[in-house]
Amino acid sequence: MVAHSNINSMLKRNWLDHLWSWLSLLVPLYFGLVSLHYALSQAYLVQDDARLHVVWLQQWMDSELFPQDGIARYYQTIQAGGFKALYWSMAQLGIEPLRLAKLLPTLLALITTVYLFQFSLALLPVPAAAFLATLLLNQNIWFKDDLISATPRAFVYPLLAAFLYYLVRRRFACCLVLIALTGWVYPQLVLVELGLIVLQRRIGWGLLAVGVAVLVILPYQQQVAQEFGALLSAAEMQQMPEFGPQGRREYFGVDPLSFALRGASGLRLPLFPPILWIGVVLPFLRWRPGAPEAPKLRPLTELLLVSLTLFLLAHLLFPRLYLPSRYTFYSLRIVMAVAAGMVLFRILEAGWRWWRRKMQFRVSDWVKLGLALLGIAVITVVPALPPLFLSGQGWISGEYPQLYRFLQQQPKASLIASLTPEADNLPAFTLRSVLVSRELALAYHPAFYQLMQQRIMDLVRAQYNPNLSETQALLNRYGIDFLVIDHQFAQPDYLLQQDWLIHSSFQDQIDATIARLQQGETPALRRVQGYCTVLSEDNLSILDVGCLNKLQSENVRFTG
Repeated sequence: MVAHSNINSMLKRNWLDHLWSWLSLLVPLYFGLVSLHYALSQAYLVQDDARLHVVWLQQWMDSELFPQDGIARYYQTIQAGGFKALYWSMAQLGIEPLRLAKLLPTLLALITTVYLFQFSLALLPVPAAAFLATLLLNQNIWFKDDLISATPRAFVYPLLAAFLYYLVRRRFACCLVLIALTGWVYPQLVLVELGLIVLQRRIGWGLLAVGVAVLVILPYQQQVAQEFGALLSAAEMQQMPEFGPQGRREYFGVDPLSFALRGASGLRLPLFPPILWIGVVLPFLRWRPGAPEAPKLRPLTELLLVSLTLFLLAHLLFPRLYLPSRYTFYSLRIVMAVAAGMVLFRILEAGWRWWRRKMQFRVSDWVKLGLALLGIAVITVVPALPPLFLSGQGWISGEYPQLYRFLQQQPKASLIASLTPEADNLPAFTLRSVLVSRELALAYHPAFYQLMQQRIMDLVRAQYNPNLSETQALLNRYGIDFLVIDHQFAQPDYLLQQDWLIHSSFQDQIDATIARLQQGETPALRRVQGYCTVLSEDNLSILDVGCLNKLQSENVRFTG
């Protein structure tokens, strides 16, 4: 009779364990399917980072796109081989990169959830606590713009979660495979994984891990260095406004609090959902007698130790280890989600025991119960509201459909020049090359940024030159076919609003241009704008450079 009762108890427990596991998968499915529905709901919608890292891969669907495009070559070169291999293989199956980028996040979140659930179970064998950990992590990562981007940093979550699981299970061969995959997709994370291997005090496995990392990462670094040289040094960056306050990539000169917590230099602590912070009390919790064994905190502590050490080293050696925030951003989210899941389970367990122990309930008890249920609803329901989590995913919605359709109909080799913010979106929405744009002009590699600087300065000269022949010569130097301008481009305030131009190494030229406009100088483009505009939509106009050439060759004169 006792044996029969024990068997029933075990079957019931196994059924409940599997239930928590399956429930954990429903969370990323919900977030993923809602996000996918939104991503496919508009013709002109692209994720912010995908504009930099995915758009150029469309060449694998059509080799005539972005011909001889230096920007496309740069952003393809700096991607690790595994990332490109995945998108290339899918392109061979007919799945275009921009579409794949909208499909991948759900799959990546499911893999992350499976491994995080198992990792949590290895620390505390309570499926309910593991479910809470996966719930909290999904709430965080679906509210951010990294997983949803399907760029290399989106792969960090499944790679790190899988590595942590195999590490606590002492399956070091699998850890070596994960190190190879990580180095092939997001090389910076490899240092975190190597640090964790070293802390296991397994010299043989540690040496093998270092060897795998070198074999995978070294060819990638050599390829980038051969194409675009080494990164800028810290001394060089410190002299550039691009890395100063309000620059394209703030690092130097910001206030100490922002430097420590925000941006490329900061810890980037997770702030949503706020309940994550309940995990900080985990080391101080007492576990009642008869409860499951106390959680194993060492794996979480080691992950924190390695991440914070690399964070400090990245600051000391900046920029040799690239951006310091990359070493803590992902680790902190996993550590805090797992810790918070355990603490929440402990609180809910205590509440359940209190409920079962109560013989009668007073009004105050019902109030407590109501507040507890309200808290549970806030924790689970509010972060799942689509308007809330979609707002944090960094979606860029196209506002000029007529402009996009017009440019899509132009030859694939067309080159578009624009100083407007919309230039960032044109490659994604039109699949046509742009001369330069704010988002694309990153200043890390001198060889690339010098090219961008020269293009920007020449475009400013062309757009604001009072002499039409000089404007035409500058545009023709690059083979520009169309110029997209804002209707207010000739107003001095327009340039003052362009932070990437004001806080730049060529700020003197921008200031001089603004001064001339303030003195009443009229750009030649303003005088001929009405003759060469082929399309206007809202505040933007497309000027045909061929028309400008024709006007200049015919010596047409215009008055201001």
